[in-house]
Amino acid sequence: MPARVRVAALGYYGFGNLGDEAVLAGIRTTLDEVFPSDFTVLTANATESSRLHPGTGTAERWNLRSMGKTLQGTDLFILGGGSLLQDATSIKSILWYAIAARIARRHSRKVLWWGQGIGPLNSPASRLLTRMIAHQADAITVRDSASATLLKEIGVRGSISIVADPAFALKPATEPDSFQTRPKPETIMALRPWREDAGVISAFSATFGGKKEITGLPMHLPGDQEFMNRIFGTSFYQTDWRLGGMTVERTLGIIACAQLTVAMRLHALIFAARCGIPFLAVSYDQKVNALAHAAGQDDALISVKELTAERLTSALDRVQNTTAKRRERLSNFALAQGELARIPARIAAGLV
Repeated sequence: MPARVRVAALGYYGFGNLGDEAVLAGIRTTLDEVFPSDFTVLTANATESSRLHPGTGTAERWNLRSMGKTLQGTDLFILGGGSLLQDATSIKSILWYAIAARIARRHSRKVLWWGQGIGPLNSPASRLLTRMIAHQADAITVRDSASATLLKEIGVRGSISIVADPAFALKPATEPDSFQTRPKPETIMALRPWREDAGVISAFSATFGGKKEITGLPMHLPGDQEFMNRIFGTSFYQTDWRLGGMTVERTLGIIACAQLTVAMRLHALIFAARCGIPFLAVSYDQKVNALAHAAGQDDALISVKELTAERLTSALDRVQNTTAKRRERLSNFALAQGELARIPARIAAGLV
């Protein structure tokens, strides 16, 4: 192994999405545990990436020619994590990552898929491209069994390791700066725009409207922030994790200080689980269902399509009346997930 390993990572970084930044922070945290590295992230926003991830080098992700120069001589190229390989909206995303993966294969010694969430892959072309770039990787890890099954279904050969989301390896900062002048919230709210906006707005405004003990955590800015302002009003307090001094770990610390998290966003729920904080999940996607099921919280799950104020209130009562039991179960779940989240780093150490 080189004295310092040259590592480069490509994911959905620098797009104002805290979940993806938590993935990157988790990757860096676990890699630092196994070997020293010179780490470069291919990002859409170098300034934001440098601030959120101190000590990380940055390079432009969109310029493919520049990408090749950046990756030249890299010891390890990391693709992931997150849901990069999917065609829910179009095949363009998979096509772009396929081109990037080809460049990485040409210029990097080793290629590792890190905790990928695969699918949906609706078109034959998407399946073909995903299979092609999978066979170019030296090691593949996915964040859930459904992703592993899908890769096998489309003909991917070789070993596929099921791990956990890298965010489970993060440690929350103890006293976030944002709480020095503000009372700690009882409930964290992490909602997102969705097709059935009218139902979401109606249910949440009826259940939480006027309550002062809730704090918003917009995971994707500015869209989530604007959406929650529509529900709770423009005076509703929301934490802005892009402010100077804030890091992913400090934002995680905000959830660690709360009593409850109510979220549609997957990584807000992962944050809650990581900190042993009971959550209520409002599902718009199968990945939210999968997390709630894995954490033993099926009774804390509501489909956005079935959301009403009555169902929301009933679920809240159910979760809040069993807080101690849920904290214990979530803490045990987080401990196990944290170990799984460290597997890709050990695989990386073996590769380089």
